[in-house]
Amino acid sequence: MGEIYMRILLLALITVVFSTGCVSQRTVDGKQEPAQQFNAQEASRTRLALGLQYLRSGNFEQAKANLERAREYTPDNPDVYTGLAYYYQQVRDVKNAEAYYRKAIDLRPNDGDSYNNLGVLLCGQDRYNEADQMFRKAVAQPGYVKIASTYQNAGRCAAAQKDMANADRYYLLALNHSGGSVNILENYASLLLEQKRYDKAADMIERRANYPQLSAQYLWLEVQLAHALNNKNKRQQFGDLLVQRFPASQQARGYQQLTK
Repeated sequence: MGEIYMRILLLALITVVFSTGCVSQRTVDGKQEPAQQFNAQEASRTRLALGLQYLRSGNFEQAKANLERAREYTPDNPDVYTGLAYYYQQVRDVKNAEAYYRKAIDLRPNDGDSYNNLGVLLCGQDRYNEADQMFRKAVAQPGYVKIASTYQNAGRCAAAQKDMANADRYYLLALNHSGGSVNILENYASLLLEQKRYDKAADMIERRANYPQLSAQYLWLEVQLAHALNNKNKRQQFGDLLVQRFPASQQARGYQQLTK
């Protein structure tokens, strides 16, 4: 019921926005005066927001319709092309997704987000060198603030092509720029465990342990490391805590499978 209400509310908002272009207002003395002029920028922002909302809810048809309408209103708006690129990325149309990311970059060449997003897309297509160039361009943009997450993306991409020297370098840069992000520590430790680099994984997990908040992923990392090192007591200790604190998590299911 709440989701339906939100959709009705959003559609009502659109109705209000577009009705302002075709009605007239009456003054107190009874004279007619022109209605508020249609604002293409505002209408485009509304359509873009609607398109992304529909995309998040899985309604791809309505998402595309609203994104295309936003483009009609503001054909030179890079945010609209980024939205379209994300839409095509979600429906696995890589060719159009790449084209729209590049269009967004052409319109706003100093936007680090677009370089980063294109890098992720290219990496997913095994175009590693091109992806790395995009990540480098992203962090080089003045005022770009998502440097840590971009370095993490670059690290993942380097690891995907078995370039572990660069993967390590990028992950360490990500950690430096984030002040030791919990998320980055967990992702890097997970990668190191996959590669059976247990000493370095233990270092990252130890750093993660210094943060007070628990997460299912952190406890699962402790379980995996203990299992790899044949430390049954530690595996059970963290495994029991994992099941107790996060019983419905994928990690808890993984532990239960591990101990069958």
